[in-house]
Amino acid sequence: MIQPGMLRAASFVGRSIAAAVALAPATLSAQTLTGTIVSANMTANTASVVDVATGQLRATYPTGDGPHEVAMSNDGRWAVVSIYGNRASVGHSLLVLDLTGGAAPRTIEMGQYLRPHGMRFTPDDKRLIVTSEATQRVVIVNFTRGAIDTTIFTGQPATHMVVLGPGAKRAFTTNISAKNISVLDLERDTIVRTIDAGARIEGIAVNPSATEVWVGANDDKVVLVFNPATGEKVAQIDGFGMPYRMSITPDGATAVISDPGNERVVIADAKTHRVRSTLDMTKAASSAGDNADHPSPQGVTLSRDGRLAFVTLKALGKVAVIDIAAGTIMKTLNVGGGSDGVGYSPVSATQRSSP
Repeated sequence: MIQPGMLRAASFVGRSIAAAVALAPATLSAQTLTGTIVSANMTANTASVVDVATGQLRATYPTGDGPHEVAMSNDGRWAVVSIYGNRASVGHSLLVLDLTGGAAPRTIEMGQYLRPHGMRFTPDDKRLIVTSEATQRVVIVNFTRGAIDTTIFTGQPATHMVVLGPGAKRAFTTNISAKNISVLDLERDTIVRTIDAGARIEGIAVNPSATEVWVGANDDKVVLVFNPATGEKVAQIDGFGMPYRMSITPDGATAVISDPGNERVVIADAKTHRVRSTLDMTKAASSAGDNADHPSPQGVTLSRDGRLAFVTLKALGKVAVIDIAAGTIMKTLNVGGGSDGVGYSPVSATQRSSP
C-alpha cells in the first residue's frame, strides 16, 4: 500500500546511466531511439522513468509493496503501475504518473478489488481495464475520475493478465489456476465465452484483428494460439523454457516472447507461428558488464511503430532495447531492482522539481 507522504519522497536523479552497445549491427541507429520507458521494480518497490535515447533516469517513485505491471495511455502522457503486493501484503491501488510533468503523481484506490495486476487503456484513454486477481474480476476504471465504473466477474481463479481487441470491444484474460481464457464483451460488460487452454497460462497477446489470442503455458513450456471466436486451438509453438510475456507488433507480423526459462527472447513470425530468431540475454548481461548467468528476461512491451521491443531483465534491474527486425540488442538501460512490468511512451518525460 502507498503510505502518506511516499509520493512526496520521490527522488529525481539527473545522472547518466551506462548502457551496453548492440551485440550485432542493428538496422536502427542510436539516433532513432526516442521516448520514455517506465519500469515496475518488484524488489525495489519503485517505478523508474528512463529516457530511452540517453539512458538518463528521469525519476524514481516509491510505489509500496510489489509493483507488477505498467500500462501506458495511448496519448503517451500517463503511466499507470499496478500495486499487486507481495506475500506479506495485499495490494489494492494503482499509481498514476504524468510523464509530461503537468500533474503530480496520484493513486487510484481499488477498494475491495484486491491484487490489481494486468491493465490496458481503452483507445480514448477514458477507461482503464484492470484485472483483480483476488476477486476473479475485470475492473473498469473511469480514468479521468479515478473511480471504478463497474466490474465483470470472470468466475475463474487467478484472473491475471488482460489484452484488448480492436476498439476495446473485447477483452481477453488469462486465468492461471483455471487454465483458461475469458473472452469479455466490454460494450455489454458480459462474458462471451471461456476457452479451455488445458494448461496453466499467464502471458497473453492478441493480434491487431483479434483473430488470434496467444498465451504462454509456463509449466508446459509452449505457446498456444487460439481463435477467440470459436475457441479452437490453431497453433502450438514448442521449445520454450518458460514463455512468460509476449506482444505482437501493430502490423500483426511478429511476436516477441520472453523466455526466462531459457534466458532468451524469442522473435516469431505471427503469421506462420514459426520462430525466426532467438536472443541470448546472458550475452546482453555480459556486454553490459554484468556477471550474471541468469538475467531473467520478463516484461515485454513494444514501440508504437513495432520496430523496438523493451524487455525487463529482472535479475539485473535493467531493460534491454531490442531491434526486432535485426534481432539484435541495441543497448540496456538501468532501472531498479526486480524490474518486471514495463511500458513505453513516445513522449520524452519532463523532470518535475517535486512530486
